[in-house]
Amino acid sequence: MDELELQLSDVVLFELPTFEDAQAFRTRLRPQWHGWSLADDDIWLFAAELGAEPDGLALLLREAQNLIAERELPPVRFVVDNRVYVLEQAEPVYETTGKTQQAA
Repeated sequence: MDELELQLSDVVLFELPTFEDAQAFRTRLRPQWHGWSLADDDIWLFAAELGAEPDGLALLLREAQNLIAERELPPVRFVVDNRVYVLEQAEPVYETTGKTQQAA
């Protein structure tokens, strides 16, 4: 494993469609996850470094899903551990009212 691969093993790399989307990710995620962003042809790359938290990846992905939903983005490709995945909008959370319906 070369040094670059070792460095990227603790990084999640998101592909975003616009500069504005990259800025939204930066604003939302930078307080908790350090990283960088840059333009690569028609997409913006946004990287977030994972910390030592055992659930850091799950927290990062949940926050990214919420942001994708807020910005009404199409599914976003991301790379972690040299594997490509697709992240979709977070599902809305529905609250139960405590009422039950009886079948007629």
